[in-house]
Amino acid sequence: MDCPKCGKKIGDKDNVCSNCGVVIKENAENTKLSTKLFGKKNVKKNPLATSKLGKTEKLRSRFSMKHLKIFLAIVAMLILIALVVTLVVSISSGKGKKLARNTAEYLGKTVAVAESKLDVHFKDKSAFSVLNKALEFDYVEESEDSVKVDGTKYPEWAVLVKVNKQQQIQSVKYCDFKLLKKDVRGVECDKIINLDRFDEGADYSKVNSEIGIDPYSISYSEKLVTYRYRYWFENDSGDQQQVVLDVSYDNDNHFLYYTSNMVYPENL
Repeated sequence: MDCPKCGKKIGDKDNVCSNCGVVIKENAENTKLSTKLFGKKNVKKNPLATSKLGKTEKLRSRFSMKHLKIFLAIVAMLILIALVVTLVVSISSGKGKKLARNTAEYLGKTVAVAESKLDVHFKDKSAFSVLNKALEFDYVEESEDSVKVDGTKYPEWAVLVKVNKQQQIQSVKYCDFKLLKKDVRGVECDKIINLDRFDEGADYSKVNSEIGIDPYSISYSEKLVTYRYRYWFENDSGDQQQVVLDVSYDNDNHFLYYTSNMVYPENL
């Protein structure tokens, strides 16, 4: 067996260790006790676990993990806020587009019928004076939230309705003024948008993919749906050229024609 103190080999019947002189007792419980008392001296400990340096490293590790968790929590919160804001803006924009599309289903019907079916009340004047002066309409529904375009306050979106003398809806127009919030000229593009390669009857999705920007307005009439785009690009002379692009489709979303009008300073 092994000596409980020095750990060297001794005879199983020896009462005294010949190496260190410790008394060996046969009682099992005393042997266990001796092993516990003397055996601890042979346990090797990690010097970093008890040194000041080791304690410092542990503290640093805990401190770093705590700050990492706080940082990740803040990042997650910011991402969540951004997603919520994006969702709210998307829902707000979608509301105007959906209302215009649904109102267009009642072309030729009276405004009263459309209001009853859609559970909406159109006003005869906008809460924004610029709309009353700049745009033609008989009835309007608009966002309560506003944006400033070139220093002038507009609703974020508006649905404009024109009727005949019998109060029958002749046209419905959706306007997205948020598109002009950053730049009254519209969206910046690399070059002029050319749709000459599309023949009459081309699918909406293919034409829209070529255009690649969101429309400023969508107009619905009895036979046509016209999307208007406002954008600008830098021409060969280095000048910033503004363009108003109108693209028309039939009621089955088949391409009919387009017009592209350059906006020059004298026409502003």
